[in-house]
Amino acid sequence: MKYIHYNGQPTMVADDVADAVIEYAAVLGSNDKTDTVDVPTFDEAGQPSIETVLIGPASQITLSPAPEDELEFQSDHEDFVRHLRDLAAAAGPARPVHEDRNLDASSPTR
Repeated sequence: MKYIHYNGQPTMVADDVADAVIEYAAVLGSNDKTDTVDVPTFDEAGQPSIETVLIGPASQITLSPAPEDELEFQSDHEDFVRHLRDLAAAAGPARPVHEDRNLDASSPTR
């Protein structure tokens, strides 16, 4: 599990969701674009929830580790992650400076 820190508030999400959100934000920023994303999250009681975030060039999103628990293994966000990667591929040709081009070539954001 990870926390997405957005607008000064931590939100608990699965690792793959956090990684996809920050990668998409980086691509949007590189291409001077903005988008809203309905992010699958967990509330304080561990119940699934949705939080809509606005991401783009001015976004200040950070990630930090959250306590690992059974929620990580119960979550299946493959469709969400694939959707964000598809959006990132369509966002434009510019890629983030920090991008590791040696990683899995099947990932459009890499």
